[in-house]
Amino acid sequence: MRAPLTAIAGLAALAALSSGCGDPRRADVQVFWTFAGQTCQQAGVDVVQVDIANELLTPNRFFCTDPTDGSLRVGVDLGAFLLGTYDLTLTGFDAGGAILYRSSRQFTVQGDTELHVDLQPAAAGTISLNWTFGGLTCAQAGVTSVRMSVDGGLITDQSGSVDVACSAGGIDGTSISPLAPGTHRIDLVGVRGAQPSYWLPNRQVNVVSGASTSVLVDLPVGQPTFATADVSWDALASGGGFALGSLGAMTCAEAQVDVVQIALDPNLDGTGGIFAGEVACNTNDVEGAQVSPIPAGTHTFAISGIRGSTVVYQTLHPASARFEVGLLSNVDVDADPVGSGLGSATLSWDFGTASPVCPVTYTLTEPSGTQRPAVNLPCGSPTTVTVPNDFSGLWGIDATAGAFQAHILFAVPNQTTASWIIPFSK
Repeated sequence: MRAPLTAIAGLAALAALSSGCGDPRRADVQVFWTFAGQTCQQAGVDVVQVDIANELLTPNRFFCTDPTDGSLRVGVDLGAFLLGTYDLTLTGFDAGGAILYRSSRQFTVQGDTELHVDLQPAAAGTISLNWTFGGLTCAQAGVTSVRMSVDGGLITDQSGSVDVACSAGGIDGTSISPLAPGTHRIDLVGVRGAQPSYWLPNRQVNVVSGASTSVLVDLPVGQPTFATADVSWDALASGGGFALGSLGAMTCAEAQVDVVQIALDPNLDGTGGIFAGEVACNTNDVEGAQVSPIPAGTHTFAISGIRGSTVVYQTLHPASARFEVGLLSNVDVDADPVGSGLGSATLSWDFGTASPVCPVTYTLTEPSGTQRPAVNLPCGSPTTVTVPNDFSGLWGIDATAGAFQAHILFAVPNQTTASWIIPFSK
C-alpha cells in the first residue's frame, strides 16, 4: 500500500462509554481490511462500506483515500458496542460504484475487539440484453448486427467480431458476462446495410452479484460518425499513471502533476501527434479525460505531465486501442519521467498512540524492483530518513521495530521532493 496512511479514521461512537455503576459493559471495536491480500488502492477499491446487522452506523461508507488529506485508510474505529455477538458485512466499491469485493463474518465482543477482514472478489453477474430499434424487431428494422462497448471495452462474438448477430436462436439480443456487480455503461449501435443506423449511447445498467439482469433497450434512429476515447492515467483504477515500475505507477498527487496534455497518433517515441486537449491532471477525483471525435480504426495516445510550466513526465511508449463509430473505447496511458528522472522523499515513522520503538530495521525496494540492503537504525537515531536524489517512481519499504511492522509504498516525484508518514502497526 502507499503512504501517506492515516491512523484509523474515527467513526462517531454508537454509544458513549459511561462510568455509571448500573450501565451495561461496552467495548471498542476496530475493523481493518484487505482485499484478497491487497490494499484498497492495489485492488482498485474506492469506497468501503461497513454494515452490522441491526446496528445503525453513521457514517458507514469510507473513501479508500481520505479526501481531507489524501492519506490511505486501512480500517475504521466503529466505537463502543455492548458485549455480545454481531454480524458484519464489508463491501468494496470501485470509483464507478461497482461492487468488487464483499465478505461477511460473525464476531463476538467480549472486550476491546480488533477485526481483520480479507474481503474476497464478489461473484460476477450477467446482463441478458434484448433490443428493439425504434420499436421494431431486428427483421423489421433490417438490422443485421449490433456493435457494443461496456465500460469502454468493445464486445465481440465468439469469432472475435464486433458485429454481434442482431438475432440468434429466435432471440433479438445477447448475453454479456462476466461483469462485476454494480452500474455499467453500455453503448450500442445497430448496423443496417453495413451502416450504423441506430444509436443508443451511455445506457446505464445495474448488475447484481451472481445473477442475470434482464434489460430491454430500444435504439432510436441515429447515424453516429465518430468514436470517443476514454483516456486514463489513473494509477489506481487503470494501467496508466506516471513513472510506471514494478510496484505500479504514481497518481497525479504522488507525481505532483498539475496539467496533462493529450496527443492523438503520436510518433513511436510519444512525441508529436495531433493535439487532443489539455486538462487538469485530476478533476473531481477523475484522472483521465474523454476525447472525441475519434475516427474508426486503431489509434494511439500519448500524454505529457506538466508541473507549473515544466513537462516532467512524457509517454515514451504510446498506448493503442481500437475504435468503432458510436462507441466508447478505453485507453490506459502511462508517462515516464523526463529530465533528470530523479527526486527525493522524506520518511517519518509513526507509531500512532504508542511510544516510538527502536531499533528500526528497514529495507527499500526501488521502482525497478531491486531490493536494497537492509538498514539498521539504533535507538537514539532520528525518526525520519531521507531518500535523496534517487529514482523517480513508486518505492516499497518493509520495516520492523520490535513487534511493530510497516509494509507500504511511497512515491518519489520527478525533479522535486515529497514527505510521507510511515505508519507502524502490530
